[in-house]
Amino acid sequence: MADTTALAGRVAVVTGASSGIGRAVAHELAAAGVRVVLAARRAGRLAEAVAAIRAAGGGAEAVVTDLRDEAAVERLVEGAVARHGRLDALVNNAAVGHIRPVAEGRTEEWRAVLETNVLGTLVACRAALRHMLPRGAGDIVNMTSASAHEAWPYLAAYSASKAAVHTLSRALRAEVAAQGIRVMTIEIHNVATEFASNFDPALLPAATERWKELGLLNPHTPLLAPEDVARAVAFQLAQPAHASVHHLTLRSRAN
Repeated sequence: MADTTALAGRVAVVTGASSGIGRAVAHELAAAGVRVVLAARRAGRLAEAVAAIRAAGGGAEAVVTDLRDEAAVERLVEGAVARHGRLDALVNNAAVGHIRPVAEGRTEEWRAVLETNVLGTLVACRAALRHMLPRGAGDIVNMTSASAHEAWPYLAAYSASKAAVHTLSRALRAEVAAQGIRVMTIEIHNVATEFASNFDPALLPAATERWKELGLLNPHTPLLAPEDVARAVAFQLAQPAHASVHHLTLRSRAN
């Protein structure tokens, strides 16, 4: 493993940080000495996350941000730089998803997924690069999913969004790697979070059964924990400047 003590003193923005993976990433980075700016929509949950990090001796602050609001994302990044004088890392974790057959797809659901997962990532990357490129240094970690290249029925909108993030990340890496910027992705599979809590309960039983039939979901396979993903993010960020973990796939051992 990389020496995460090398992260001390850096400044990072983590989106979707009020719960689950984002919150775990923020805790992991703060424990390594990173000053973390947590961003999410839920003010109360953000405040709880920041309080927990500070209680453990870490440095953290909260900025309520909706990734669908371009101006808010710009303010998030600009504010972090204004307060701390730099931005070393951006972790694009915020994501939403809905389950519904494509034939019954609702435009508003697809729009919400694509605006948050794809355009939100794009705008955050663009805002971060405005400060990273002049310095010739900086790290961007974008969360992707196994569903980006596996056929998950009922989950087409989310899967399409993650495929877009994966491709966006590869293109961006090709554009900025020579200028000192690392663009990295983590592909995750079946993590125990609140992500499915917004799924339509009327559709969830049928979707779950179909996923089991296809071998995508195994009730006997332990789920990954958010902390597993957080350690992977810290590992990527802690690599020496000349090295880059372009893409990391994280699954339960049984998969």
